[in-house]
Amino acid sequence: MSILRIVLLGPPRLEFDGTVIELGRRKALALLAYLAVNEWPCSREVLAAMLWPDLDDRRARTGLRQAIATLNETPIVAWLEADHDMLSLRRDDRLWIDVARFNRLLAAPPTQESLGEAVALFRDNFMAGFTLRDSAEFDNWQSVQTQVLQQKLITALEQLVALQIAAHDTEKAMQSVRRWLMIDVLHESAQRQYMRLCAATGQRAAALRQFETYAALLQEELGIVPSADMVRLYEAVKKNEPIPIEERAAPAHSLLPARPRMVIGRKEALCQLTGRLLAAEPGQPPLTIIQGWPGIGKTTIAALLAHDAALNEHFTDGVLFASLGEHPNLYAELLKWAQALAIADGHKIDTTEGLARRLAAALHDKRMLLIVDDVWNAQHATPFNMGGQGCACVITTRLNEVAERLTDRPDTIFRLPILTEAHSLELLHALAPQVVEQNPDQAVALVRTLEGLPLALQVAGRLLSAEARMGWGVLDLLRELREGAALLDAELPPDRLTADDVPSPTVRVLLKRSTDWLDEETRKRFALLGVFAPKPATFDLSAMQAVWCIPDPRPTVRALVGRGLLEPVGVGRFQIHALLVMHAKSLFSE
Repeated sequence: MSILRIVLLGPPRLEFDGTVIELGRRKALALLAYLAVNEWPCSREVLAAMLWPDLDDRRARTGLRQAIATLNETPIVAWLEADHDMLSLRRDDRLWIDVARFNRLLAAPPTQESLGEAVALFRDNFMAGFTLRDSAEFDNWQSVQTQVLQQKLITALEQLVALQIAAHDTEKAMQSVRRWLMIDVLHESAQRQYMRLCAATGQRAAALRQFETYAALLQEELGIVPSADMVRLYEAVKKNEPIPIEERAAPAHSLLPARPRMVIGRKEALCQLTGRLLAAEPGQPPLTIIQGWPGIGKTTIAALLAHDAALNEHFTDGVLFASLGEHPNLYAELLKWAQALAIADGHKIDTTEGLARRLAAALHDKRMLLIVDDVWNAQHATPFNMGGQGCACVITTRLNEVAERLTDRPDTIFRLPILTEAHSLELLHALAPQVVEQNPDQAVALVRTLEGLPLALQVAGRLLSAEARMGWGVLDLLRELREGAALLDAELPPDRLTADDVPSPTVRVLLKRSTDWLDEETRKRFALLGVFAPKPATFDLSAMQAVWCIPDPRPTVRALVGRGLLEPVGVGRFQIHALLVMHAKSLFSE
């Protein structure tokens, strides 16, 4: 079988059946390299502008056609797919690209064999010695590829060293660390590992020289001194103390939310969730999705899990937490995780996908709990659902459609329940004890109206407490809270604020974040449900068909269920929460 080999790790080289292919045009080689790395069709317009930036569109297109003609004069023509607008390389078993092979090896579970092959493929930097002096954009692309691939190589070497040490193969580990230092001589982890290997093999003088050389280099290049950890290792070597061959990293934590101060009625849900996370067996998908109504307390539960003592003891390498919202900066959130994991050069990886791959490699052999809160789009969660079998990922979302797109296993989704009436009354009493004790019947009526939603109870309790402190009667406020207007216009508690919120956000604003995603007609139909809602607010299909005056209500029901605004209850019946009924009525009046 005839094989086309495209070698880009090092000086570019093309071979067909072992015979070198010489391309007379540098632009043709640059074009081929770009198509080889990008595994999707590329626009002719973009390629022409990148490779011939100083020419007008017509002349740039002519230059591109000439480069394509050069490729068509070689065996490469069998793999080149071109139409009027797009160019690509057809991928099949006869096409071998070292970059693609390198990436596949690193995407697989790390072994000494796979990592060793990947490292061996990396002869030199990406397209070493090649440049296009009249195309800054191509040179920038080449530079980015060089940095990304180099970082992948460092990750591979780091993993390979760990596996070689675990296999007690210190000689190979020493060789791998030397290769690591050749790429990044200022990488402190590599320097410390080299010193440890020297000490473990009786070469303490070499370990001391390594530190002194490194300290001088830091001063010369960056004007800084070695870290305290590095100095402690140096002192331990000088004193001839026992040096473990591999250091144990301290648990890593990203910026965690504060531990919730008041949590009532969530002990059972918390026990179920921690039990699931602690009892996960090897081979099971380490994913738990917490889904529920807006304001039901998903963020509170996520914060409790982040601070849970049993989980912190089990996930010995730490906890990473991210809160996304509707319009997240995925790269910035991933970069926070990279910083927590002490991936010092994470900022040099300039794509979300590249940073996610770097983090996944770093997490592969760790035991960490990853928590991704307030997900509005399933694709946003994908870069964060990473880690090996020792990790677990918890995702919270108010949207059924997001939960269902993230997993094909219903048992992965944990539906956070509303509070019981007893727990609801306990929460209201904790916030406004005097009001509840003096108005027990009205308090019970309010609790039943609010249907066990923690956010609604917290807001109502704070309003009642403030009213009582003024020395005024609270009966009017109790009535207004049951009707909804006072509740919807109240500001959110401080611990409910997110990066997406405007200054002084209200409960109404929080709920509008869900309904604003609906198209106008679906939003009108949701508003009509509020007007015609019975108590409790449950509907069957025929009732919704009558309210909406449409022949088939099912598409609208699917949309509302997907957005977390309706919940199936029993066969053929659907519920809308009391707080959402209030919101729907306000939408109708608008």
